[in-house]
Order: sequence, then C-alpha cells, then structure tokens
Amino acid sequence: MDAKTILNPKGWLIGVGIVNILFSIINFLMAGDTATTALEAEYGALSDRELSIATGYEEGWGLFGIPYGILAIASGLLLSGSDRAKMALTAGLAFIVTFLALVTISNGNGYEVPIPQAAPLFVLLLALTASGYLHMNDDEAPATEA
Repeated sequence: MDAKTILNPKGWLIGVGIVNILFSIINFLMAGDTATTALEAEYGALSDRELSIATGYEEGWGLFGIPYGILAIASGLLLSGSDRAKMALTAGLAFIVTFLALVTISNGNGYEVPIPQAAPLFVLLLALTASGYLHMNDDEAPATEA
C-alpha cells in the first residue's frame, strides 16, 4: 500500500474532524483541571478568581474547536476529488498555523502546553495536509498532445 492510498483526504478529513470534536468536548468538560495543571506549575496555587478566568478560557477553546471538527467532517463527506483534496490541504495548513501559534503564545506566557501531549495531534494535522497535497490534481485529465 502506497502513501497516496493511505493518505486519502476523505478519511483524514473525517478522522481529524472526529478527533477535533472529541478533544474539544474533553477540553470543555475538563476545563478546570486543564487550567489548574497548565498554571500551577508556573504560578503555584490559583485563587478562585484566577481559576475561574482560566477555566473560562479553556471552556471557550473547547467550544471554539467543535465547529472546525464539524466543517472538516462535512468537507470529507460533501466534497469530492480535487475540491476535497484542496480543502484537506487548506484545513491542514490552517490547523497547523493555529496550533503552532497557540502553543508558542501559551508557552511564552507561562500557560504550559505539554509538547509530548500535543505531538500526536500535530502528526495527524501533518497527515491531513499531506493527504490534500498528494490528491490535489486527481480530477485533472492528462494533457493531450495536439
């Protein structure tokens, strides 16, 4: 089985969409624990107000991620051919840029995102992007010579 077969944009869009929705829901439901874990190592015990603000931030990110998962799944199901591949490439790149910016900004401000925990998601995003790139020209017919 070659890379092009494994990296089918339909499957990767749907799979990344499902993972995104699941992680977003988990982040929303565990917002207080996530905020505590991310901040206490840097700042010590948090006041009720600080924990409330950080928990709201995590809940917001959890809710914010759900529509992106829905859009990825819909793109996998409703688009076809090179349109689906272009959406996989675009979505993958957008996810990667957002992911890297969030990790960089968060870690720079003492809100620690553990890189080993984030790495598997980053690999999924790279695979999604690669699937789009490999299939971008699937609908194009070979050029005929005149």
